[in-house]
Amino acid sequence: MDKLSGLECSTIAIFLIIFLIPALASGISPSTNKNVTYLTYENSTTGIRIDYPKDWTPLYGMAFMSPKENDSDTFREGLVVSRGPHGNESIEKLAADVVKFYNSSLPNFKLLQLKGQSFQGNPAQNITYTFNLPGNGTIKVMEFGSTEGDKIHIFRYAAQESKFNSYLPIISRMMDSFKSIK
Repeated sequence: MDKLSGLECSTIAIFLIIFLIPALASGISPSTNKNVTYLTYENSTTGIRIDYPKDWTPLYGMAFMSPKENDSDTFREGLVVSRGPHGNESIEKLAADVVKFYNSSLPNFKLLQLKGQSFQGNPAQNITYTFNLPGNGTIKVMEFGSTEGDKIHIFRYAAQESKFNSYLPIISRMMDSFKSIK
């Protein structure tokens, strides 16, 4: 395997956090309806401002986890936001490298979509895929990366495949509220 850059390593580390969080879950009902109350999270150290549902848990200044749906819920859906330098690599090249890495490292990885678009006027790539997570079944992930100047912003939404679409409106609202404050 090729060596990974510092950004790729930190991105992967943040990605893995989303799968270690279920152990921290508390017994609260989900908030996937349209009457969700949002709070604003702002962190000058990470340079982000984003709205998140009031009953979700912000963790480590960059992860936002849904409440546990019931006592037997073993996976908390959530959004992880990361940012860092992109090392003068194009967003297309970075996305292709991530897909190559996941294809060789995630169990039963299946690429569903790799699509170029824009985000807040900047070039972006949307990667949607599934993989198997023991004890939780098929996980569906949407990673959305966008460059802004010399920075890249990565949004990683992960959910059990059967719940992906029900949380997607909340995730979209969160991403739409995102502001880079640095």
